[in-house]
Amino acid sequence: MIKWEYQITRYHLQNFARGEEAVGPVICDEKGQCFLHDTSQAAASMMREAFDEQGKSGWELIQFGYHLGELMCVWKRAVE
Repeated sequence: MIKWEYQITRYHLQNFARGEEAVGPVICDEKGQCFLHDTSQAAASMMREAFDEQGKSGWELIQFGYHLGELMCVWKRAVE
């Protein structure tokens, strides 16, 4: 039987706001609606890099959501 461990990470959205292309909401607006197509290429790359770092350690992203200016991610990986 596979056993799992879980991890929660938080990313401050202003950290993804760098880049001259950013106009309007970077990732999510104040209501929590997310629009990845409105973000800059630099912000999208930063988010991908943050996700890739977790993936390299064997973590699988199972859920993410926006709350109070943060992107909260829930990850899981198998325990050996």
